[in-house]
Amino acid sequence: MSTLDRYIIRQFLVNFVILLAVLMGLFIVVDLIIDLDEFLQAGQRLKDRYIGGAVVATLASVVDYYYPVLLLVYVFFSGLIVVGAMGFTVTALQRQRELIAMLAGGVSLHRVAMPIVVTGAALSLATLPIQEFLLPPLAGKLLRSKADLKREGVKERAMLYIPDDAGNLWSAASFDPQEGRLTDVQVVERDAQGLLKRKVLASEAVWDESASVWRLTQGAALDPSPHRAASGEDDVASDQLDRVVGVDEIATQLSPTALLARRASILPSVLSLRQLQTLSANQAVDTAQRLTITRTVWGRFSLMVLNVLLLVMALPFFLRRVPGDALKSAVTAAGLCLGAWGGGVMTLQASPQTLPPVVSAWLPVVIYLPVAAWLLTRVKT
Repeated sequence: MSTLDRYIIRQFLVNFVILLAVLMGLFIVVDLIIDLDEFLQAGQRLKDRYIGGAVVATLASVVDYYYPVLLLVYVFFSGLIVVGAMGFTVTALQRQRELIAMLAGGVSLHRVAMPIVVTGAALSLATLPIQEFLLPPLAGKLLRSKADLKREGVKERAMLYIPDDAGNLWSAASFDPQEGRLTDVQVVERDAQGLLKRKVLASEAVWDESASVWRLTQGAALDPSPHRAASGEDDVASDQLDRVVGVDEIATQLSPTALLARRASILPSVLSLRQLQTLSANQAVDTAQRLTITRTVWGRFSLMVLNVLLLVMALPFFLRRVPGDALKSAVTAAGLCLGAWGGGVMTLQASPQTLPPVVSAWLPVVIYLPVAAWLLTRVKT
């Protein structure tokens, strides 16, 4: 690596860090002002845990809520931040006539762009380990709303007649995804024709990941009598009433992750590739969700390539032999990159019924690759 490369990379990284800090800080301040009361109430709830009382507890709640969110924001917006840092870097080189000095020394503009493109690609590549190692342990925090800060965790919600891999229907008064717990459980077990086999009731069910079963508390199964199952009558003799048997566990692929995937559309974005593959192979997940998971997996790689293409598309508007109108170049590049990024993200979010998952993931790359190559040829050096 030459001295020139190190100089350009240093300037580029400084601008990237400054721009990242400014944008993230602005995001936090605006969002915090809107929902400040939620954090103040969370501080009142947690004040006994901190020496400084409610003030320190409120600050801790702010940090606890926003640091996972900022990681997720970086994953989605890092490409645009890289483009902005490139614009500031090259504009500064032009303003100080350093580009002219490089050209006079026999250095082409393509050679000047190389360390910027390589560093930008590395910053985009950094999103992959963030998604693989940092975000999955923080999934529970990312699924919280600000109102959940006032409680101990994510708000428990009821679930009604959720089908599992065997076609059984699960219902519960509340579902706690962090603890993997269901309360007031009712499971309607059905045969191959969809008819009632038996009904299982339990006061509580806790998920056992190692055995892939729900451990039941006070579980009991109501086996319908042959007369009742055949006739559908409710008034039968006492010897034909439903039989009650104890049930300790139910084996199923309807895990807490599978249940949460039905409710939280953001969940695939915060899971690792291994977790996504496991979820995709889960028979309790419906076909549409599996297609969405497939698109998410391919989208992680295509988004990194798209970020690099955005950087390459913006470079020709700043890399010039003679200084020009920097404001006009910045506005033109911003419009092009924002439009391309927005179109790419919308394509990545296309429904499986509109485009196949792999096509929706890689279509933006296929479209923008020739555009980036053509724009790069316009750099006169």
